[in-house]
Amino acid sequence: MEPSIYRELKPFQARNGSTLYYRYYPAPSNYVMILLHGICEDSKYLMPMAEFISGERLAHVYTLDLRGYGQHPERRGDVDYIGQIEDDVMDLIEFVKHDHPTAFLIMAGHSAGGGTVIRFAASKYGTDVSAYLLLAPFVHPDAPTTPKSNSNNRMKVYLSRLIPLILLNKAGVTRFNHWRVLSVNKPKEQCHGTETLHFSYRLLMSRTAEKYEDALRALQQPTLVLIGDKDEEFDHSQYEPLFKRYNGAEVKIINDADHDGILEHTDAYAEVRSWFARLT
Repeated sequence: MEPSIYRELKPFQARNGSTLYYRYYPAPSNYVMILLHGICEDSKYLMPMAEFISGERLAHVYTLDLRGYGQHPERRGDVDYIGQIEDDVMDLIEFVKHDHPTAFLIMAGHSAGGGTVIRFAASKYGTDVSAYLLLAPFVHPDAPTTPKSNSNNRMKVYLSRLIPLILLNKAGVTRFNHWRVLSVNKPKEQCHGTETLHFSYRLLMSRTAEKYEDALRALQQPTLVLIGDKDEEFDHSQYEPLFKRYNGAEVKIINDADHDGILEHTDAYAEVRSWFARLT
């Protein structure tokens, strides 16, 4: 897609004074969806799903460029503290409420964006959300949905830093949380200049539930989980038993959909449309 066809970036101010950016897809609806992106890209690639939901008049959709991402990051791949992402998302929600004061609020996310939503559900802000949509969500490194080995995985985790930082944070020491603990090996010919390929400890932890079991238990609002049977990142067969163990989420397997393809798959669209009908 050419940059000219993407929705315009719009600014809003977070509680610490930073300017963050979002894209807006309007709809004649009293539903509002905040849709979060994955680990490397910003909100641009979410356009097919956002346009479907708004075009079907299901909900207004806001896709946020998370702190540390996008065209205007203060520090690419970094935040100020663990938990700042959910503070930023809540700031966007409060901003959106000015235009939609009585709206039914849905939080949604794809891949690591789904993991961020799961973390958000377990935060002090979780009760501000009325429903959740998880698209091929990353649950947690230790969850059964995450394969123990994956030939498609291009991520490098710096365990020699990650493990000590986990222990230091348990002891209350946070001064080294800016250290890089994850990198993504994206081929140069596929790079476009606004992807985020290196991540600090505090950003990575801000996108991951501390205890995924507790976070899944927090998903008590109506929740739809979509995962493709051709997903190359996660084990689609583990989603239904995992979510059934902790909450009442609906899990739907989308045939012939891979990890990113689920965002523009006609069967995924049909499941989303049907779910919205059940929310009314």
